[in-house]
Amino acid sequence: MDPEFRTYLDDQRRHFDVVAEAMRSQVQLVAEGVGTLGSRLDRLEENLREEILRSQREFSAMIRFRMQSLNEGFRGWKRGITNWKSEFEG
Repeated sequence: MDPEFRTYLDDQRRHFDVVAEAMRSQVQLVAEGVGTLGSRLDRLEENLREEILRSQREFSAMIRFRMQSLNEGFRGWKRGITNWKSEFEG
């Protein structure tokens, strides 16, 4: 093989090795970023789950309280009608 051509091939091989190593490093950085992003998404998901459950408990408590108030009001209204009816009939 021609020594000049051999030198050219060797140079190309070294250049390819340098480019391949740089790409390997960049792929490693992307992989680490994806791993970090996955961890952040997991934490976000857990925080959202906790917030949704907390909001659901608060909303349920609010509805129970309001329903109790309405029931008490209805019972008071019913007693008033019963008393009025007794007075009217009696």
